Amino acid sequence: MSVTDSVPQNTSYICELNNKGIIQLQGEERVKYLQGQVTADIEVLTKAKSLLSCHCDFKGKVWSVSYILSWEDSILLVTHKTALTRSLGELNKYGVFAKVDINDDSDNWQVLGGKGLEFEEYITEQFGSLPKEHQSTVSNDSGLVISIESPSPRYLVVQKKASLPALSFQPEDQEWELDDIKSGLAEIKVETSNEYVPQMLNLQALNAINFDKGCYMGQEVVARTKYLGRNKRASFILSARLTTEDLTGQSLEYQVGENWRPGGKILRSASINNQTTILAVLPIDTAIPSVFRLKSSPSVIFTTETLPYKIQ
Repeated sequence: MSVTDSVPQNTSYICELNNKGIIQLQGEERVKYLQGQVTADIEVLTKAKSLLSCHCDFKGKVWSVSYILSWEDSILLVTHKTALTRSLGELNKYGVFAKVDINDDSDNWQVLGGKGLEFEEYITEQFGSLPKEHQSTVSNDSGLVISIESPSPRYLVVQKKASLPALSFQPEDQEWELDDIKSGLAEIKVETSNEYVPQMLNLQALNAINFDKGCYMGQEVVARTKYLGRNKRASFILSARLTTEDLTGQSLEYQVGENWRPGGKILRSASINNQTTILAVLPIDTAIPSVFRLKSSPSVIFTTETLPYKIQ
């Protein structure tokens, strides 16, 4: 039995995701322009299906990871607020050559995450129905809802603040954070921006990279990493018995004989019921289970757990 298996998980919650921001693209060339900037195939984006994608620099290093949505006459990128500023700046740097307007529209939206009967009833009341398949969407003039099936059915609601009805939700987002980690989904924040190629974040296993589309920023490096087998790192789920603040950006170490050596960096963490679960970038040949310690607090020991997908 793993540490995670021994701790009961909440099967119903609603929380406000204050750490999410929204980049909005408008203009007649928004699809064409974004197609040349991100790893997903924007040409297959529809109002009924969202995409998971990442935005890289020309060296293939990831600025941000986003859900990409088609809403009315816009494309919306839902990403972490601390990574948004750099990603937005890079998008605007090249956007001046296209018929597209790119803005930080975060102040106009509320993002909620949750699962369970109460949240499903709220979504049905607001949008008329529930999206049924992974990353499928239902929308109206007030916003959208995305169905996320891993590690269990849950929903991401992106809704205009001006149209919000009264709804009670948790002020903390740790339940959602834990579910994201257990689904093996990497998130880039300012502490880890522009450090990793997408395969180090396992994004190929989550269908966030289209290897058949045309050129985009960083495409040559991403393709070489796949076809030449040059990736030496991957993201892993680990857990430890403790309650702690966010550990994003902190370093892990592994033991070699009597010494401890650099092991990797934490991408995201969730702390619930005296257990902290993290997603961290480690050597790709890390065995399950393996033990790592927190560099800043050597008494804290994390153990790797099985990912919900295979990495290649």
